[in-house]
Amino acid sequence: MALNTKAKAQEAVRQLREAILEELKNHPEGLRNSDITANLELQSDYQGRQKNYLSWSILGLLVNEGRVHRKGQLYFVSR
Repeated sequence: MALNTKAKAQEAVRQLREAILEELKNHPEGLRNSDITANLELQSDYQGRQKNYLSWSILGLLVNEGRVHRKGQLYFVSR
C-alpha cells in the first residue's frame, strides 16, 4: 500500500513540474512565484503566514536540475 501512495505522490510532483515548465515556456518574459501560483491556482498558506511553499519546492527542484533559472525575482525556462 505504501508503494502505491509513494507512486501517486511522485506522479503528482512530476505533473506539477511539467505544468510549471509549460507555464514558464508560455511566458518567455519570466514569471514570479506568485504569478505561477495564481496562474495555476496553486495558492497555499499555513495559518496565513507561510505562503506558496509547494510551488517554491517544485521551482527549487527545477532550478537544481538546471531546467529553470532565476534572475532577480523572475523564473525562466533554461535553454
